[in-house]
Order: sequence, then C-alpha cells, then structure tokens
Amino acid sequence: MKEASTRKIYDIQSIVYDYTFGKLVKKRIRLAIEHMKIQPGDVVLDIGIGTGGALPFYPKHGKVIGVDLSSGMLREAKKKIEEESYDHATVFQGNALELPFEDSSFDHIFISHVISVVSQPELLIREAQRVAKEGARIVILNHFLSTNRFIAMFEKWANPLCQKIGWRSDLALADIVAKTQIEIDYRYKLRSVDIWETVVTTNNKSALAVA
Repeated sequence: MKEASTRKIYDIQSIVYDYTFGKLVKKRIRLAIEHMKIQPGDVVLDIGIGTGGALPFYPKHGKVIGVDLSSGMLREAKKKIEEESYDHATVFQGNALELPFEDSSFDHIFISHVISVVSQPELLIREAQRVAKEGARIVILNHFLSTNRFIAMFEKWANPLCQKIGWRSDLALADIVAKTQIEIDYRYKLRSVDIWETVVTTNNKSALAVA
C-alpha cells in the first residue's frame, strides 16, 4: 500500500463508510476501547480514526486525539464531533508514519484497521511506541493473515484485489512481532471464526531499539 493512493481510496469510501464497513466493526471497536481502561485525565491517540466511528465509545473523562490521512474521512469525523458535542475529541490530518507528536505524549494508543493500510507496518508500530508512554497500552484491531495454511493461501491470492479497495490481506502478525519485538499481553477474536482480531500490547519501546 502507498500513502498517496490510500488517501484517494478512502476519500472516496468516506461517503459510504459508516453504512458499510463501519457497521461491521462497530462492536469490535467498542470492546477494543474498553481494554484500554481509560482513566480520568488520560490522553488517547487514535491512529487512523477515519470517520470517527470510535468516538461514541471513548469515555468523556479522557481526551482523544484522532489522526487520519484522508480528508474525506476526517470530514465525517468532524461532523460527529460537532453534532454529538464530543468536546473531549480533536481530529486532524496527518501521516501515521510521521506522527507530529513529542516522545511519550500519550497514555494509550488505538490502531484500528490501519496497520494493513500503511506502506510500512513496522514503522507505524515504531511511531506508536515512540509517542506512547513507557508501559502504555497499545491496542491494535485488524485483519491478520490466517495461521491456517489453506485460508492463508486464499488471503494471499486475494491480496491484489484487496489492495485495490484500500488494504492488504497478507499481513502476518508474526512478521510484525519479529520486526518490532512488540510485547503482546493477549489477543482475541469475537468468534471462533472471525477475520478480525484484537491485539493488546504493552509499550516496551522495543521497535525503537531495533530500528
């Protein structure tokens, strides 16, 4: 995936996103956010906040900063913030691979359906770990390449088509772990057969050491 083409794809998708993919992952997003255990005064960075589908699930006792590459997606997120008075949330356009924040700025990081969209997944992890505090919780919700050999063969075969609609289907979690040495606390799926998985990690700044 290349950032320039990704931006164009999601600018177009923003028109229908909430009524299509957004509906499919709504429950998963809500549950994933609960695993951050956001406390009063905590500051959360939502990398790839998109149309703001996660905004209703963030407790108002924390502050949310959302970043996304697509101006079309952010337009929809800003509408939600204004219409629903999400005064605890701010969104702006930016590249997840070059986050404009100082080191150790955030208490939690949420990365929802973004790591298979960027051109360098390991760099995304590095940036997330850089701007998150030591020991912060980083929660990743995404599709990862199946560990079942036959399903994985299909996912790899489908990858060229998936990339045309904005994401890659051949990204293996094991590869990300190997390249970044992230510390996974636990991972889960909502169902035994589920194409999406939530991965809960503790920030050990490991990707900065191996970069």
